[in-house]
Amino acid sequence: MKKTLKSIIALALCFVMLASFAGTGYAKGGKRSSCSSDCEFYPTIIVPGLGQSSVCVTDDNGNFVLDKDGKKVSAFPAYIQIDKIIGKLIVPALMSLTLQKDVGFSDAFAQVIDDSFGINACDLNAKTGKNVVTEKFLHSYAECSDYEKEIINTHIPFEMYPTDLPADHIYYFSYNSFGNHIDLVNELYDYIQMVKEQTGHKKVNLVPLSQGSSIVSAMFDYRPEVMDQLHKVMFVVPALDGSIIIGDVFNGRINFLDPDYLYNGFLEEIRLLDEYTAHLIEIALRILPDEVIMAALNKGVKNLVENTMIRSTSMWALCPSFDYKSAAAKYLSSPEMASIKKQTDRYYQAQLHARDNIKKLKSKGVQVFDVAEYNYAVINVGENWNKMNGDFIIHLDSTSMGAYSANCGETLPKGYKQKNTHCSNPAHNHISPERVVDASAGLLPDTTFYFNGQRHDLTAHNDVILRLAMQLIANDNIKNVYSSPEFPQFLSGRDVRKLHELLDAAGKVKTKWLLPSLRTELEGAVAQANDVLSDNLKTSDDFAAAQARLEKILAKIGAVKAEKEKDPSALRAISNFLYNTFGTNGYSEIPMQTVLKILEMLKK
Repeated sequence: MKKTLKSIIALALCFVMLASFAGTGYAKGGKRSSCSSDCEFYPTIIVPGLGQSSVCVTDDNGNFVLDKDGKKVSAFPAYIQIDKIIGKLIVPALMSLTLQKDVGFSDAFAQVIDDSFGINACDLNAKTGKNVVTEKFLHSYAECSDYEKEIINTHIPFEMYPTDLPADHIYYFSYNSFGNHIDLVNELYDYIQMVKEQTGHKKVNLVPLSQGSSIVSAMFDYRPEVMDQLHKVMFVVPALDGSIIIGDVFNGRINFLDPDYLYNGFLEEIRLLDEYTAHLIEIALRILPDEVIMAALNKGVKNLVENTMIRSTSMWALCPSFDYKSAAAKYLSSPEMASIKKQTDRYYQAQLHARDNIKKLKSKGVQVFDVAEYNYAVINVGENWNKMNGDFIIHLDSTSMGAYSANCGETLPKGYKQKNTHCSNPAHNHISPERVVDASAGLLPDTTFYFNGQRHDLTAHNDVILRLAMQLIANDNIKNVYSSPEFPQFLSGRDVRKLHELLDAAGKVKTKWLLPSLRTELEGAVAQANDVLSDNLKTSDDFAAAQARLEKILAKIGAVKAEKEKDPSALRAISNFLYNTFGTNGYSEIPMQTVLKILEMLKK
């Protein structure tokens, strides 16, 4: 039961996966960099994405809440207290299980959602509560403590990828992803002024990632004077027009609230669970009647959206412009929501101006680059998950500023000619090698790099993207997608973590004790692994083959334990049988359903 309850709570968490310093400004403190103002490098400010800042829980006295290991407890995406959750759910769950009806379970579940996510709830002016504090880095990376460096590298492991940019020219702007968006824009503007004073430079580089791009884009509209203070902007998978996930959620287009989809496909297609676990949960859910499960999910989602998400203007900044008006009419039309609506209306206008503002940025001589990812269907929380190309979290039109594409798993029509919406050079071919994306329709056809099959939330583990970023922030050698054969316009997605782990394991093997044939195979596998890691042009298939080869030989010699995947076929068969025979009914309802089916057969 405990595992089942955790799994149900995980559904709500999946759907979100989708004490700020507001208004106080930053104390500048004078120049701290050793360079002169005419230094060849520009200070670079990273504006991270959703949940990539340290936002911690505090008690009412402002003290950090610590876990059993003495570490600060994170408030993102929720303040999860498993013991309290089980304590609140166990009695109504057991009662509902015993009586096979909703005996307070759905209400308790909704309360758990409020208790967990409510730590991030804003007031009716979209101001965050006093029990969350964002840890700020008011100095360069060079001055960060080991603790601060660990936080930064946990989210963006750029320390693994050397750059010529001095550490005292790298800054990390942290913020609360549930915070007040206008306050965050003003904070970032003040942070830029602080960085300029600390380094002695008149201009900075910005590297906004994902949600961070919504803050930067709004700043161009609210504080246009900042454009004259920028040298280069490198967007990385930017949410410049939100995410279709938030659009679907805010407009009530939520897939798992359809019981037929919840019991037959949702968990498997969500791609956050392996197939074995997905079918196991489908079978376990039937321990309660479907009416109880659906009542709990509906109430939980309602509380999460209405009590936490819609009060956060930063969440509204992730709603696509084409979904904003209908969502605002649904949630922001009451007088009590007037202050929030005034703020979200302002961002909506900035959203509509976003691409024009980027054109204006370029007209001022600012270099603007973009990294977009494609061919990875958006997570299936909302109804539109498989209706447009994306990167698991954000649809491609948003991250690419308008590139045209076929849907995931499809290709552009035979004979398709690129649109050349923003490219007038007939010699440029902006169609991806597998004929999925037409980059000429994107706003920045010559300075946008595309990664095929890259998952958004694993962007920081793509070594090619990190190396590209390190080069772009260090110098101006890369002018466009034609500048370097190492970084063409279209590249492949990858996640290097496991391959690095395998290489570490291989490095510890005492090869002199191996049979010659095993030693030769290990050396070949290591060479192949290093080859794909050093070659940006290797495909995801090349990467997978190298990883499989190295893992196989390491398992053979006992250096790693071979991962044995659980066979999902039996659970798949059971789950499919239950759904095809009894629909979404729980186990207590199945006997009566069986009797009815027999009577129906006898009538025939």
